[in-house]
Amino acid sequence: MNHQFQNPAFIEEALTHTSWAYENGGQHNERLEFLGDAVLQLTCTDLLYARFQEAREGVLHSYRVQLVSTVHLAKLARAWGLGDKVKLGKGEDATGGRQKERLLAGLFEAVLGAIYLDGGFEAAQAEVRHALEADIEALSVGADPRVTLHEWCQRVHRCPPVYVVIDQDGLPHERVFSVEVSHPDGVMGQGSGRSKKAASIAAARAAVDGGFID
Repeated sequence: MNHQFQNPAFIEEALTHTSWAYENGGQHNERLEFLGDAVLQLTCTDLLYARFQEAREGVLHSYRVQLVSTVHLAKLARAWGLGDKVKLGKGEDATGGRQKERLLAGLFEAVLGAIYLDGGFEAAQAEVRHALEADIEALSVGADPRVTLHEWCQRVHRCPPVYVVIDQDGLPHERVFSVEVSHPDGVMGQGSGRSKKAASIAAARAAVDGGFID
């Protein structure tokens, strides 16, 4: 986290879990978590919209779901060291609260809310961009072509693509699968892989990269 707080009360509140407040009194971070969630959703949507200009709504939605998932936000909270800084009640701390993904995800959102109040939307947006930059680039490199193909088929043909295993070869521990993907008008692509999933991805990529869809 790069933001330097002008009002320490904001980050103090963001790092105070409800369990601490119930035991010791004072404000807790649930309101800031609510605010930070809104900041995160809007900023993440804005970043994805700008980065993937050819992606359709369903693809952008799937990317955002990945980026704002509890598991991913907990990872970001750990990267900021928030688990070590949060104030927890004795019971929550004793039961491993500092490692709970839902608690950490909420903590990350609460800190974003605190940054928003302290420095404004641009400051919060900058922190989200910094936190998500590498993960957004990873989406670009490792994007699943099945999502793109699925969106196109639903839009054009009102039905999902169909994947069929057309061949499998090799010993049980060295099996290679071949998959064909099609829609009502015919075959779109074929692919092979060491698993059905890998072969399906290869088939979808063949359809997408081959210029089959518009």
